[in-house]
Amino acid sequence: MYLLSGFIVLLGGIAMLVLCCVLVYFFISLVSRKGFKRVLQKHDIIEIMVWTGLILLSAMLIVQQSWFVLLPIVLLMMTMIKLRRTNRKLRAILGEDT
Repeated sequence: MYLLSGFIVLLGGIAMLVLCCVLVYFFISLVSRKGFKRVLQKHDIIEIMVWTGLILLSAMLIVQQSWFVLLPIVLLMMTMIKLRRTNRKLRAILGEDT
């Protein structure tokens, strides 16, 4: 009985997380279109969501002083910065940067 109720709670938590992510996805798209007059692509919106999550998670870990967990997050941020630079160079070469 407890296993079934735990599974239902876990399933509900995952469903809430997915719903919140979808709402944030469309909210970022709406704000960029209406506020900044710029249409973002899917990967740009997902990148904004990932950066926001990483920054909030790292702030929480700094407050809790959990330095061993913070190290992989910092390494992931450095990798994302390098990936962003590479993508920007590739778009400039292909002429897709508007």
